[in-house]
Amino acid sequence: MSVEILDGATIVNFMEDEEAFNVQICDRFAHLDSDHDGRLSYGEMLKELQCLRVFETHFGVDVETDPDELVRVYDSLFVQFDHDLNGTVDLEEFKSETKLMMLAMANGMGFLPVQMVLEEDSFLKKAAEWESAKLAA
Repeated sequence: MSVEILDGATIVNFMEDEEAFNVQICDRFAHLDSDHDGRLSYGEMLKELQCLRVFETHFGVDVETDPDELVRVYDSLFVQFDHDLNGTVDLEEFKSETKLMMLAMANGMGFLPVQMVLEEDSFLKKAAEWESAKLAA
């Protein structure tokens, strides 16, 4: 984990660089696709869904959540990705839904800089690294 400063524009600009965004999407998808069949099962997606950290934390400490509620939330999130409802997520579904989620985060953040703790291979961390590389160039 690392602390980064970013804003909505960081995320939007990263996604607008289609080459950089597609590389990250394909890398993440390949990492999650443990059986290399070109589709993500619920089990393969679960770790990614858990990384979204959709539950409230207090000063970085997770709040205890009902396990049944967790199952319902993760099931619902999986369905968001599984556009054709065939029980798996292909690369295009993964890319499309990830892009929508990142745009929602960017819109929610706005354009004032925010200091965030980011997981090392999260898309937000990749966006912050991309922005730093662009500024250094």
